[in-house]
Amino acid sequence: MSYRPIITLPVMTIGLMLAGGSLPAMARDMAAPPATAIPQAMIDAAPGARLAGYLNFCIGNGLADHAGATPLLDTLIHNTGAVPADERGNMDYAYGTAGVLQPGTHGSPRMTDFDIPARRDACAQAIRKAGMGA
Repeated sequence: MSYRPIITLPVMTIGLMLAGGSLPAMARDMAAPPATAIPQAMIDAAPGARLAGYLNFCIGNGLADHAGATPLLDTLIHNTGAVPADERGNMDYAYGTAGVLQPGTHGSPRMTDFDIPARRDACAQAIRKAGMGA
């Protein structure tokens, strides 16, 4: 008879109990964005390069019409220098492309924190703002 099953079972049981105990804490840490977080208002306050990033996010995730939004994106990139020729990048453009709504704040809401209808509304707001020559 082997001693391995006798030792392994209690060790596995303790390990599972410890891992299971951390699940509620993980769920708490991954809470939904605060109810006061309104993506449209954050998009309205975004600088031009970040707005270009939001358009890039929306196009890439199928939340905006490619044919209609791409010319706006190209214009914003050109006007704001969102993608410099030296390819060093623009952090506002990078934040927008990642869907980060308030860079520099801990636990900043992201576009992906919201449900699909809210994301579509936010993308529609970004398209409207870009169309106004932001």
